[in-house]
Amino acid sequence: FGLRIIGTVLGAATLLSSLGMSLGPLAGGMIYDATASYHWLFIGSALIGLGAAGIAIAFPPQPSRQKLQMA
Repeated sequence: FGLRIIGTVLGAATLLSSLGMSLGPLAGGMIYDATASYHWLFIGSALIGLGAAGIAIAFPPQPSRQKLQMA
């Protein structure tokens, strides 16, 4: 990301992280109470992790500093 929007990107990442940390235990407890098993919690966590990895892989690689200095 460019320097112009880095504050917005970091703010959004912090917001989503905070929401996950605050609502995750509540949602996990509700799922456990409804199913009496951690199975679906592990499946959900794995899917979220795979989704995050997919998003990270979707971004194009940044050119190295050496290539930028040569240009």
